[in-house]
Amino acid sequence: MSVLTRVKTLAVVAAVALLSSSCYFVDAITAQNDGSAVPWFCNPTAANSVTGPGMGNVDWYAGITRAPLDYDSCNTLGAQLDRAKAYSDQFPTLADAEAAGFTNTFNRINGMGTHHGLDALTPADLADPNFDRFNPIIPNSVIDDVFEPNRPEYMQYDGDGPSAVLVGMSYYVRTDDGQPPEGFVGDNDWWHHHPTLCLSLDTATVMGVNSTDANCNPVLNNSLNVHFDDYYMLHVWIVDDMEFEADIHSAFHPCILTAGAIFDMDDDCHDGNPLVIPSGGAPVGGNGAPQPQAIFCPLGQLVMPDAPGDS
Repeated sequence: MSVLTRVKTLAVVAAVALLSSSCYFVDAITAQNDGSAVPWFCNPTAANSVTGPGMGNVDWYAGITRAPLDYDSCNTLGAQLDRAKAYSDQFPTLADAEAAGFTNTFNRINGMGTHHGLDALTPADLADPNFDRFNPIIPNSVIDDVFEPNRPEYMQYDGDGPSAVLVGMSYYVRTDDGQPPEGFVGDNDWWHHHPTLCLSLDTATVMGVNSTDANCNPVLNNSLNVHFDDYYMLHVWIVDDMEFEADIHSAFHPCILTAGAIFDMDDDCHDGNPLVIPSGGAPVGGNGAPQPQAIFCPLGQLVMPDAPGDS
């Protein structure tokens, strides 16, 4: 991108600044023009891990150190995140998501909220005699082998009722080479997987993670152990007033507590340990109602080419 193009871009930014409370691409390119450090979303500082309770035991990122992205990569990541946020902003409440076809696959837990997936497995899928629990392909589903930055497969909510508010989003991608997908630009997005999920035959929601076939079966508890070794998940914490600036891909969000999510960027919970499931706490601001949503900043799409994997 030429200097002239950047200057024009920044002029447009000034014109729309009042319309958008966040625009990751603009933040990235502004840092490049200023010669300052890349923004927080391009520089994770918190510890992260893809192994541990509820996850697998393979560390695909052993020996890799996460580091600040270069300017060009940060610009691309900013555009990718703007698109992801534009998509998720369509579903500020659980009612909005369910109206669009998202269904519950994992009840609310501290540190993550719920997991509501689009085109996720259904009880009918599990009952289908052709369903292969060792190779669980979902026909005609967005949960497939394609990573699309502009369309996360899961929305995460701070509760199970219709007024529950959005707190995060997740990507879920299948691969066939035993490795996580490349995902976002750079090497800072560390994907994890859940080798087996025990699914209720009545609701298709998760009843247990990494259960054995003996403990999860139709006879014992009306459930089916499904093997998801080839599916990889990645969290993204960029919801307004819930950004986790230490690492947008952390395992848990320290501000999603027992009493509810804390929508306050100045709260000490934002300095919490992202590898520990949080507990306790009191919600701050709007826990039971939609949070104000930013108008999507389209500049990443106007001046950036499609990133690899975009559609």
